[in-house]
Amino acid sequence: MSEFNLRLIAEKELEAAIVLEQSCYTPDAAATLKGFQFRYEHYRPYFWSAWIDTELIGITNGIRTSQTSCGDEMKGAGSDFWLGSHFCILTVAVHPEYRGQGIGRLLLKKLIQQCVDDGLESIILMCEEHLIPFYEAEQFELLGLSASNHGGIIWYEMRRQLHTLEHLAE
Repeated sequence: MSEFNLRLIAEKELEAAIVLEQSCYTPDAAATLKGFQFRYEHYRPYFWSAWIDTELIGITNGIRTSQTSCGDEMKGAGSDFWLGSHFCILTVAVHPEYRGQGIGRLLLKKLIQQCVDDGLESIILMCEEHLIPFYEAEQFELLGLSASNHGGIIWYEMRRQLHTLEHLAE
């Protein structure tokens, strides 16, 4: 495998990001360019990308929220949760030719670290059943079936607690 570079995405690269998103998700489940522009504008520190030279091979992003579970309303560009204490992952996508090489895991780790650095309480997400072990390996807990049917897909909700108030219970 060629060496790749992880970094925050630049605004001029959003069109390449949406092409990658659309190659990884069904048309009904993929984000829109408008959605990516919203995430970039409001949640840029959480919009990571992986590159080999000038080729975009992976992305991850999402939104901060006050909610503790993912809902279909988070998929669009109209979220109003600007500074919520939870983070909802909306995309982890790796170009099909580069899957199985740890790129998605490294992108996810960058996103988790940003959430930790920002003092967020938890990270939530919805994933397809075959991806549950991928997230469990990064300390996400399976919560069960999601009420969402976004894109006509059966989704599972997962959560990773980051910061808790355990010291108050002592």
